[in-house]
Amino acid sequence: MSNNKNNVRKLQIGVMGSAADLKYAKRIEELAEAVGGWVAKRGATLVFGAEKDYDSLSTAACRGAKKAGGLTVGITYGKGLEVYEKQADVIIASGLERGGGREMSLVFSCDAIITVGGGSGTLTEIAIAYQANIPVVVLKGSGGWSDKLVGQFLDERQRIKIAGADTPEQAVDLALDLIKKKPPASREVLLVSGTHGDEKIGAEAIQLLPPELASKFNWLIGNPLAWEKNQRFTEADLNRSFPGKADSAVYEERRAAEILALINRQKPKYVVDMHGTGAESGVFIIITNPNWDNLALAARFDASRIVIWPSAVSSPTGPLTKFVTCGLELECGPDSEPAVKVELSRILTDFLSQKSPLNFSQALARLKTKEIYWVGGKLEKSDGEKLELADFIPTTVRGERFFPLLVGQYPGVWCYKMRRVALEELINLC
Repeated sequence: MSNNKNNVRKLQIGVMGSAADLKYAKRIEELAEAVGGWVAKRGATLVFGAEKDYDSLSTAACRGAKKAGGLTVGITYGKGLEVYEKQADVIIASGLERGGGREMSLVFSCDAIITVGGGSGTLTEIAIAYQANIPVVVLKGSGGWSDKLVGQFLDERQRIKIAGADTPEQAVDLALDLIKKKPPASREVLLVSGTHGDEKIGAEAIQLLPPELASKFNWLIGNPLAWEKNQRFTEADLNRSFPGKADSAVYEERRAAEILALINRQKPKYVVDMHGTGAESGVFIIITNPNWDNLALAARFDASRIVIWPSAVSSPTGPLTKFVTCGLELECGPDSEPAVKVELSRILTDFLSQKSPLNFSQALARLKTKEIYWVGGKLEKSDGEKLELADFIPTTVRGERFFPLLVGQYPGVWCYKMRRVALEELINLC
């Protein structure tokens, strides 16, 4: 079972552990050799800490990999290629001290690391991997820091949980699985589609983006279970469930916590949550958290309308964009129209192609060209009442003048009501 398909680089798994001066048992050495053997059997490259003067569990893993016919790469300290383990295929002299830098070269050369036992050097390697979001698997029952850290986060940032495995084979398979599930590298923009599972337009628009923009953003499906069922949600509205609860019995609450944890790890500058509607609204911007940063972000989008729809401050839950540093929603309708999908893709292409953020004067100038609205309630339906309403077209109903929004999209509701807001007023409110 090889992971080297379609001529891609072989995965590199590091095995780290106690040095011989910690006097580990023969049984533990055999476990380390077995881990190395399974790395080779799974088609990955074994990366190990090559010592110059004595043995270690890391070099024992090298021996195991070689017995299984695998490729081994040793990272040593200082200068020179002479090391204790003579069977290694490749030795890289880092030029750095043992315990003072070699560990960084070693860990950064790995897609994941597996630890067996471990003293202070192994602890350093685990900490480096944790900081870099490199998956860590410890072999349970091998002693040292491996047993002390299994199942834990190193700090409250909760970058990665230290995973544990019962056997060498399980350790390697778990490492490969964690590599596969690892989030992509951090990028400036995170695009979210399918927060409501029946709204596909965001993902469809992403497929139309020029390939050269792929390095500018990451994207995800907000509610994959509802997406598969093509329904708005499974148990609760995801866009009303943030920040979520990791241990909740409700799927959407768990998913909300998972998404925010991913955002905390990736740290994108901007989050753009894309929604679809059946309303004849075109593509417009929704800001749920009105502040200058979000307004400046909105200024960068070539959409003529901005809707300020504040999430209730008193509510502990709300939409995704309420809980991110800088983010907005793009509402698109009618989402069944191909032209709307093309327009959304054009707007995203324009935004992602921009070289840098706008300065204050540039953002202000852009905002002055846009129509800005503030949502202030909804118009409930009355028995026997017949109204002709259209999104963004002013009307008077029951003596109140307003601009309708999302006409006919919610049971028992004609529309949401908006008023136009001058930019100066909005900036003062922010």
